Amino acid sequence: MAIITSQALSQLPFFAHLDEPALQRIAPLMHEQAFSPGQVIVWEGDPCRTVYFVLRGLLRMRRMSVNGREQVLAYLGPGASANLVAALDGAPNLATLDAISPATLAVVSCQHFREVLTTQQGVALAVSQYLAEEVRRLSDLVESLALHTVRSRLARFLLQHADTSSPPRQWTQEEMAAHIGTVREMVGRTLRAFADEGLIRRQRGRILVVDREALARESRGSEENRDQPLEEEQ
Repeated sequence: MAIITSQALSQLPFFAHLDEPALQRIAPLMHEQAFSPGQVIVWEGDPCRTVYFVLRGLLRMRRMSVNGREQVLAYLGPGASANLVAALDGAPNLATLDAISPATLAVVSCQHFREVLTTQQGVALAVSQYLAEEVRRLSDLVESLALHTVRSRLARFLLQHADTSSPPRQWTQEEMAAHIGTVREMVGRTLRAFADEGLIRRQRGRILVVDREALARESRGSEENRDQPLEEEQ
């Protein structure tokens, strides 16, 4: 495991504002660690020992219910961080974190990270702003799960991730289900309905948006289906 350089550290939003002496004091506390696709980095419920900052690659943060249902909370790319909450409150890890692609992370122990926060006011402020943004994002996620049907949530997902020419990646139905908080069977059924209605076209494993305006209307939902958001999954 290589020690992270002050130059690499300065590329992370949390530390970008620091001067060179401050970077040189913090850098020896951290090191780089590489992970392979599919490798679990931390498990939900385990004690928090480390804070992670993404230098390269893509990570997935997810939680699992007792009956095996999975909910993806976020995908983390370069500049993002994981395990901040657990590092600050001393409670177990909030979620399982795994690598979607080859990933290189800057790693620091929870103890050393808390020491940095007490000595570097700018880093503490950056962490506070990051956590505030996360509260807003997760509040939007809760609203989506509670007030919108699977059909509406899937339409929103397709608008965000599908592209009429070259989608950035191919999503499996299981991945879509975990992302929008449902099961694979519901995703498959809804995709077939969208295709029958001419909203999308499925081609060689890809999903192409055909009628973006109609899909946008579906993503907003209606007052009628917001009253009973969970009936589609029964």
